[in-house]
Amino acid sequence: SKRIIVVGTTSCRTLESLYWAGVKKLLLDKNKNAVGGDDLMTLGQNEWAKLGKREGVSSISAVDALNAIIETKSDNETIKGRTSLMIAPGKYDFKVVDELVTNFHAPDSTLMLLVSAFLGSGEKIRTVYEEAQTLGYRFLSYGDVCYFSKPRRKQ
Repeated sequence: SKRIIVVGTTSCRTLESLYWAGVKKLLLDKNKNAVGGDDLMTLGQNEWAKLGKREGVSSISAVDALNAIIETKSDNETIKGRTSLMIAPGKYDFKVVDELVTNFHAPDSTLMLLVSAFLGSGEKIRTVYEEAQTLGYRFLSYGDVCYFSKPRRKQ
């Protein structure tokens, strides 16, 4: 029940990718048949959308999915994988990350797509960026930092 705070869009994308790898493993363990690519630790660009439609996936928590990845690993064993996960606004629902610390990214980057998706829309990030420019914040790698909280879902 604790909120997960990540620093950087790469950490965010990594944790979200690990969630889907865990989902693949849990589905494989449950169904004893293939649930995606040949490798559980490889995630295709939109594979999450297909996995998300499978029965029972909506009830898989971040803790359960991440535990599925580490349960057979020793303490000093490295987890390796490959992801092409594309996080874009209006499509992706974050499963692991609740808070994001990141810098102000270039407006035309895929990193901005991730931040826009995290905030729920491109309009929100435009408002934040306009305010940051007005206040003189610095952008890109050596600029100022932002702290974003994932919007809470309306019940």
